Amino acid sequence: MSKNLMKNAQPQRLQKNIRMMVQIFALPLSFVLSISSVHAFEPFEANYSFNIAGLLHGTASRTLTVKDDIWNYSFKANVASLATASEFSHFRINLAKKDDNSTSQRIESLDHYYNFKFLTNHKTNSFKVDWNKKVVNTTNQNGSNSYPAQVGMLDMLDLELQVREDIKHKRLQPFYLLADDKGISRISFVNEGDEKVTTDAGTYDTVRIRLVQENQKRKTYFWLAPKMDYLPVQVRQDDGSLSYILSLTRYTSDAK
Repeated sequence: MSKNLMKNAQPQRLQKNIRMMVQIFALPLSFVLSISSVHAFEPFEANYSFNIAGLLHGTASRTLTVKDDIWNYSFKANVASLATASEFSHFRINLAKKDDNSTSQRIESLDHYYNFKFLTNHKTNSFKVDWNKKVVNTTNQNGSNSYPAQVGMLDMLDLELQVREDIKHKRLQPFYLLADDKGISRISFVNEGDEKVTTDAGTYDTVRIRLVQENQKRKTYFWLAPKMDYLPVQVRQDDGSLSYILSLTRYTSDAK
């Protein structure tokens, strides 16, 4: 690790920045969604490289699989020898009746797990949704808790899938309901138009979207490639004196 980076960044701040970066890159539920077919998603694996301020390097991966109509979306990251993170969620797709008696499809989140380790510090949390009782049961270092489930809530991973579908169908929502182990909050994105991006995996025509944040000094952008079903091929966050960049290195899909 760079001595200059260690000199200019206190361990607690560095840990916070790495954890925040990993969470942002994982952005990528239970949301009413009009989908043209049951196979709105195709299983895939995407590999990435990323760096912090051009000095600290790591790798990450996203994997989407399905078994017995239950989808599993996972994210893993490794930052040099300092930090590791893993995250996964399960969801299913159900038919739903709309007001005009036609049917659409609903992505229904079932659970979400998160694990982060920085040197000797360890953080885990999880939640499971009981849709029969309409309650979210959570667990973290402080113990267990619960809160009411809301139709339209998303977990951190499945948020990415939802935004990809909405961008694809030109219906990005004014805001989304983001669920975690603490509760539900609102999150918004802005479509900033088309842009060509070059990564180690190739050059892509993309749609650039920006995460709306209260901290005006922090800017987070996602470049989604229509050629790969709007997969994020690059993510960038500028946070004052530090910048984080994640870039696609390899992609495989079961799409025909």
